[in-house]
Amino acid sequence: MRATIVLKCSEAVVNALKPEEMSSISSAKIYQSDELVTLEISADAISDLRAALNSWLRLIKMCQEIEVLV
Repeated sequence: MRATIVLKCSEAVVNALKPEEMSSISSAKIYQSDELVTLEISADAISDLRAALNSWLRLIKMCQEIEVLV
């Protein structure tokens, strides 16, 4: 199973998320091109993919909210 998400994020958000790429149970890769960030997530089962997507989206949202506060 594989999912790809393309978002508009700052470099600071990408830098905050990059360490999570290595500690993920599922396979995740983050790529940045200008303002667009591509997140590719792979998992063996659809339930694992759904859980990974939820986790990554929550992390991204939290980083963006913190960035607004700072």
